Amino acid sequence: MEQPLTPFNDLWEREALAGLGRRLRSGYPQWQRRRRRRRLALAAAAAVAVAGITIFNFQLSIPRPYDSVACNRAGIPDRHWAEVAAHVLTAKAL
Repeated sequence: MEQPLTPFNDLWEREALAGLGRRLRSGYPQWQRRRRRRRLALAAAAAVAVAGITIFNFQLSIPRPYDSVACNRAGIPDRHWAEVAAHVLTAKAL
């Protein structure tokens, strides 16, 4: 069985609890900010991951009738050179 609290022990316990309550109330805004930051960081990371996966899948889904194109002119798209090559090969075959 528990011993009944003496007036001193009762006061001591109430004061300890009051100090703990003050400490928790003063730390709550910082805890809330950290929690919000963590959630935002997680949401941003998830959005970047989804965007990256989507872009990667989109690049793979573009149909290309050719394997690769080697050209020294970087400003012109590969598709143009593939069409030029197809035209040249078709013209020579005729």
